[in-house]
Amino acid sequence: MRALVIVLLLLASGALAQPATVNGIVRDASGFPLPGANVYLSGTARGAASDADGKYSIEDVPPGAYRIVASMLGYQAAVREIRLAGGARIYVTLELEPSAVEMGTARVEAERDRRWERRLAQFARVLLGESANADSTRILNPEVLSFRSSWGTLTATAAAPLLIENRALGYRLRYDLHEFEASSGRVRYHGDEVFEPLAPGDSAEARRWAAARKRAYLGSQAHLFRALLEGTAEDEGFTLLHVFDGDGLDRRAEGATFRTSSDDLLQEASYGWGTLRFRGRVDVAYGGEPEDEAYLTSEWFRERRRVPDPVQRSTLHLNESSVRLDPQGTPEDPFAISTSGYMAYERLADRVPEEYRPEE
Repeated sequence: MRALVIVLLLLASGALAQPATVNGIVRDASGFPLPGANVYLSGTARGAASDADGKYSIEDVPPGAYRIVASMLGYQAAVREIRLAGGARIYVTLELEPSAVEMGTARVEAERDRRWERRLAQFARVLLGESANADSTRILNPEVLSFRSSWGTLTATAAAPLLIENRALGYRLRYDLHEFEASSGRVRYHGDEVFEPLAPGDSAEARRWAAARKRAYLGSQAHLFRALLEGTAEDEGFTLLHVFDGDGLDRRAEGATFRTSSDDLLQEASYGWGTLRFRGRVDVAYGGEPEDEAYLTSEWFRERRRVPDPVQRSTLHLNESSVRLDPQGTPEDPFAISTSGYMAYERLADRVPEEYRPEE
């Protein structure tokens, strides 16, 4: 009997890990199919183009929570949130509305206005980051961008998806910008991106990209959350300190600091999912690699020192009472958690696809 139970459990866990498939159709507001639309799972390297009948299929998708996006020139991007169980096959209809942003205005401004160039530089610094990887990353079609500046706040819109080439990590990204607002000390932006690996010029470049991708992943938020789910955070170089804020507790506990682990922070872990729950903040130290020297001169660095720390330090705050993590370690609601410190310094130029796993 015990052997039978073990076999059944193994079969069940194997089924849960089976890849899923997403099929569907892209159409306009009148119900007509749209061929040639780009459909992808945000943050991944998985996507497809709709065929002559507007149909698409994305296969071999790991179980988890995703934002599925359809975009096409002349239309606003359509986004749906989906949750995939192992082995699931689901059908998603994506309806595109005409875009209100015109391309012509952006082009004229790009050609004639020097202020536009300064605003583009600020936009790229915020979106791509200021790391060494950002130095080798560029926006290929900046002419689709329009900017406005009022009372020290820069806002940006895009008439088409941004095409971004990252020669440091070997990816080309398609980025659908939904919102961008930046002022001194405050940034709010969000969008959806899909990754396309670039073809290396030779074996040496392939090795450089593999090493750079691994460095970008190690110590990242994705690395931390995946390690928390697997219960290996300390083994993988993370030290976690829980700092209480005293809210709802004895005020004498405010500022109290305790060493913590996934056992304390992660609850209800089942079927590969977990719930991250804590009050106050969690200070994260990653000892696997030192800070990037560029971090010390970045716009967001607030300390007074000139030597990189051998440890990367970040802080996590929950904006809700808890946040669900899918089996890939991706927050189901990305706005439910915020980061500061080193994890906030690393931006789009330092990201790898959600499904990325470093080779041993």
